[in-house]
Amino acid sequence: MIVHYAGQKVALAADNLLGDIQVVIKSLGKMYKDLDGVSGATILGDGAVALVIDVPGIIKMFQITK
Repeated sequence: MIVHYAGQKVALAADNLLGDIQVVIKSLGKMYKDLDGVSGATILGDGAVALVIDVPGIIKMFQITK
């Protein structure tokens, strides 16, 4: 998928895309607050848990500095 952030276009690979859905995002709690690349989680209609990616965090993790 191609995401846009701060004037940048970045390609991210994913095994599966759920499409455009509205969800309530829950924080991951104190234990996982420093988990890079993930901003939260949600429970889907079928009971499965889906992680919500942190696009700015992922870009920062893999950004090449000159």
